[in-house]
Parts: sequence; structure tokens; C-alpha cells
Amino acid sequence: MSERRPTTEAELTELVRSIDVRAPDSLHRRVQDMVADRERSRGARGPGARRRIGGRLALAGAIAAAVAVLAIVLVSGGGSGPTAPSLSEAAKLTLAPATSPPPAESSTHRAQLAANVEGVHFPYWEGGLVWRSTGSRVDNVHGRRIATVFYGDGAGRQIGYTIVSGPAPKVSGGTTTGRNGVPYTLHDERGVAVVTWLRSGHLCVVSGRGVNSATLLRLASWRARSVAS
Repeated sequence: MSERRPTTEAELTELVRSIDVRAPDSLHRRVQDMVADRERSRGARGPGARRRIGGRLALAGAIAAAVAVLAIVLVSGGGSGPTAPSLSEAAKLTLAPATSPPPAESSTHRAQLAANVEGVHFPYWEGGLVWRSTGSRVDNVHGRRIATVFYGDGAGRQIGYTIVSGPAPKVSGGTTTGRNGVPYTLHDERGVAVVTWLRSGHLCVVSGRGVNSATLLRLASWRARSVAS
């Protein structure tokens, strides 16, 4: 590692904050616990050499743990590393049951729903496309928040529209086609058509049993035409 090792509590705090988003939760909690132990020991001990030595040891342990966390994050490539959600994991959520009611239509943009992931809103399809939002769910996969809104049409078909938080995971394979300057990739996940694309750096996935790729592509590209990404 080329990063300078922190030597003070202030530098340690800054280091922990800098890896707060990407570090594994368990390791980050461990660092915070060690810092908290350091604070408690400082309050409990009286003045003297024992207090200073104990404080330095506690701080050194916390710094070592923080540096270890940072090393793991750098080696794994951060949020887009091997622990990022895979296409199969994201696509599976588009077929999962809803666990919450459908989100309301946006009060400020008639082509959007109020629900969003880090500012990327789900589309409102009921008007022009006659696909009505029927439910929603939110999952956590490898530390990433993944939100899904489900839509149904008059024929009883249902699709799920999933948006993954954070930097888009790398997706390979499939066949890519362009619509209005936006590349969409068509995949087949165990016989189910899946379409993926990026909106503001976030991975979006649409899929549904019995819904072909042409329909999915029409829905996905409608969002790109009607609302700026």
C-alpha cells in the first residue's frame, strides 16, 4: 500500500470515514468498536504513564485494523469488486414477490414514480404504455440496496424493474442494441428474457416470465425517450 498510515485519532477518523461506504460492515464495526474502547479507556484511567501507554496501544490497534480494512477494500476493487451483485442476483429479484405497496406517481414529474434509488426514479408507465405499478420491494445484496418496482398489464403479465445502488456492477455477455443513443443488453437467464442498461451510472434490470425481449426493450427505451437519464 502506498497510503500513509494514520498516526493520530483525527487521521484515523478521517480514514474510517473515507472507507465507510465501501468497507464491509463487519470490519467497519470492528474499527469503530476499537475507537470506542479507546475513548472509554481514556475516561476510566487516571493520569500517568499507564494511561498514556494503554491509550497508545489502543490507538495503535485501531489504526492497524483500519489499515487492514483499507487494504481489503483496495484489493477487492471497492464497490464494483467481486462482492457486487451479479446479473443473476439482480434479475432474480425482478421475479420475486412484492413485499410493499406500489409507489405513488411523482407529484412533480408525470412520467415518473415517487420511488427512486439515489436520485434515479422509476418510470410511470400507466399512461402511455398501460403498465400499472402493482407493488415493490427493497433488498440488500452484498451491502448494496436494490429496489424493485413491479408492473402489470391488462393481460395479466408482470415484470419487475430493478435499480442497483452504487456504481454499476460489471455485466458481461448478452447482445447489445442501441435505442436513442442508449445501449441496452439482452440476456437470457434460464429461459427468461432480461434487459439491462445504465442510468446515471446505475444498473437497471427489467424482466418478467412470459414477457419477450422486444416488449422489455420497448418499455426500457421508452424511459430513455421520455425522461432524461
